Amino acid sequence: MTTEDAPFVANSGARPRARGRGWIAVAILAFVIGIGATLALLPYIGPRLGWGTTPAAVPTSAPAPVAQPQPSAQIATLQALTAREATLGAQIAVLEQRVAAIDGSARAAASYATRAENMMVIVAVSRALDRGRPLEHLEGQLRDRFALQRPDAVRRILSIAPQPVTLEDLRSSLDGIAPQLIGGPVGEDWWGSLRREASQLIVLRQGTTPTSRPADRLERARRRLDTGQVELALAEVERMPGAANAAGWMRSARRYLDARNALIDLEVVALDAPLPAPAAQAVPVPAVAPASDPLAPSL
Repeated sequence: MTTEDAPFVANSGARPRARGRGWIAVAILAFVIGIGATLALLPYIGPRLGWGTTPAAVPTSAPAPVAQPQPSAQIATLQALTAREATLGAQIAVLEQRVAAIDGSARAAASYATRAENMMVIVAVSRALDRGRPLEHLEGQLRDRFALQRPDAVRRILSIAPQPVTLEDLRSSLDGIAPQLIGGPVGEDWWGSLRREASQLIVLRQGTTPTSRPADRLERARRRLDTGQVELALAEVERMPGAANAAGWMRSARRYLDARNALIDLEVVALDAPLPAPAAQAVPVPAVAPASDPLAPSL
């Protein structure tokens, strides 16, 4: 009896083990299906649940609207700018006038300085000639300053400068030829000398007319030389009986006069140099900005 029940006990234990394995496989299959379904439905369900979305941007405060100026304020600002521009234009005009005045003054000063320098050169040349000294460096100054305007005067001075004639030379020479001037021309015969002496015995003249006696003429010529009136002294000597004996003296006197006349020509050139026209005086214009000008401080 024991041998008949043994197979039955062995078969009954194998069935429960087979069922347990089936349930496990079903559970695993259901789990895999659930995961697959979840993955398949994730693109549709995720956005609703907030999965996989970027954070929303934080709204920023919008800038406050700028108030547009009213038409009246724009007109006031335009008027202020116009007034300011007019004031600046007046100031610029005043500055331009002042600059022109300064430029004219500078040119006038330069012209006056040139005149003074030219006169100084002329005075120096005159003193050198009066003292009988050579011109030396003054020759170059004469050529540079006056050769273009007065070439003849410069040439005469430079030709006389190597052997200048002074007043002292003329006085001493006149005293040396005084007997020949009074005595008559060289080679005069006795009859001519007698007639000349006889004509000097009686002289008719008006009270204000200077005497024509040779001695008186000689004395007047000396006085003329003492006062520097060489031209008048030369005129007296030319009217004397022995004027032919004073040809050398008269040449020296003419050379002296020629040099002084040339210096006078140069003085005329130096003093008649044109000056620039005086500039108009600038009238200051007060630059006062309008009180209601809102842009005045920034400008």
